[in-house]
Amino acid sequence: MLRSHLILGRFMTRPNYAPLAGFGILLGVVLYGCGGGDDGGGGTPPPTTTIAKTATSGDVQSGTVGQALANPLEVVVTEDGVPVSGRTVTWATTASGGLLDPASVATDADGVATTTWTLGTTSGSQSASATLSGASGSPVPFTATAAPDAPTSLSKQSGDVQTAEVNTPLPAPVEAKVSDQFGNGVSGIDVGWSASGGTVSATSVPTNAAGISAVNVTAGGAEGPIIITAASGTLVGSPLTFNATATPPGPTSNSVSVVNDRFEPSTLTVAAGTEVVWTWSAGAFQHNVVPVGTEPPRSGNPANAPTTYRFTFDTPGTYNYYCEVHGSPAFGMRGTIIVQ
Repeated sequence: MLRSHLILGRFMTRPNYAPLAGFGILLGVVLYGCGGGDDGGGGTPPPTTTIAKTATSGDVQSGTVGQALANPLEVVVTEDGVPVSGRTVTWATTASGGLLDPASVATDADGVATTTWTLGTTSGSQSASATLSGASGSPVPFTATAAPDAPTSLSKQSGDVQTAEVNTPLPAPVEAKVSDQFGNGVSGIDVGWSASGGTVSATSVPTNAAGISAVNVTAGGAEGPIIITAASGTLVGSPLTFNATATPPGPTSNSVSVVNDRFEPSTLTVAAGTEVVWTWSAGAFQHNVVPVGTEPPRSGNPANAPTTYRFTFDTPGTYNYYCEVHGSPAFGMRGTIIVQ
């Protein structure tokens, strides 16, 4: 372009065109200033597109699982701060977050895009988002809290089929769960408890935040089955039955088992004033307790299981005894009690 300007200048300064010389120079300057120069471009920058929540965005709502939230979700799209229509916004939820309808929608004349959120069927926190490709602020996050639906069923949670010695608690609580139609635990529902062959720690326990009602159960004084019952109105599954078993008492620190041909333990150490209990084990045949001295007194004639013998040792010392059928003071079936 500069070369054209020079040629035009020369043409205008020839003798026959001297009057036009000034015009040629002026035209060259004007052409150059109108973009003929190689200045690398320029012009107006593209507008900035932004997506954001509206003042009534519908964020942080609470609702019931499987149902639509009361208010729609809303975002606004602007270009350099001015609402713009016709921009396509895509709506989505995370796993178990329910459905958004519509899932894709263009902004209206006010730059606003809306959708309806039907919550998923899992109670707790859920999330959704609005996305506009290339826009500042995208994606826009939304959250909601889903509460359980109405209670529909009662089911076993844990603690079934336990065992405990007579008059002792079961190892773990017995637990029942109240759920809605989707399996979510429902809180604040009363569950009644009872037991035969044992006792429960409470006759009515409301469910906790997870829908669980729990009791501790203590075995009764008799060996055998324990039947535990949980009930809650007309819920499906109510009443529930849990099973447990009361077993015979095990050996204690002041117990001696009378076994064929031996005492277990053969030597037992106790404090003064302790009652020692000899218990004939299953199958034990023709045994008794006979003192080497005066204590413990002779238990009686040899006997078979099931048999028990008790004696309280009040005076510190070492006391030896034996079975007169299967032992003697010096050998065979014999034992020792050390009283401290």
